[in-house]
Amino acid sequence: MSADSSPLSSEAVAELLRPSAAPAFFAALGNPLRWQMVKLLRDGGAMSASQMAKLLSRDFDGVSKHLRVLRQAGVVRSQPGEDRRVEMFYIAEENRPQPGVLQWGTMRLDQTA
Repeated sequence: MSADSSPLSSEAVAELLRPSAAPAFFAALGNPLRWQMVKLLRDGGAMSASQMAKLLSRDFDGVSKHLRVLRQAGVVRSQPGEDRRVEMFYIAEENRPQPGVLQWGTMRLDQTA
């Protein structure tokens, strides 16, 4: 996505990596449904909560809440739409250094194995 695809600033990386941010980051990834959501977004495509809810056979409100948790933890980003049903969520390009690999600061998730 181009609206918010600039690399994280050093301040943003520092905020993400500060010790008090780590529990929220790992908690966001630790939920099985949120982990499925991350896997749906790992290749760089953007999805709305409505699209994701349909793919996961879940209700919109629950999926929307989980996406907000992922965004607040710094795992995903979003680009606003006309309303919350069309807000697009994605994993920023700088967090996807190669196919199947996700990276936030010093944290690297290799899903190619």
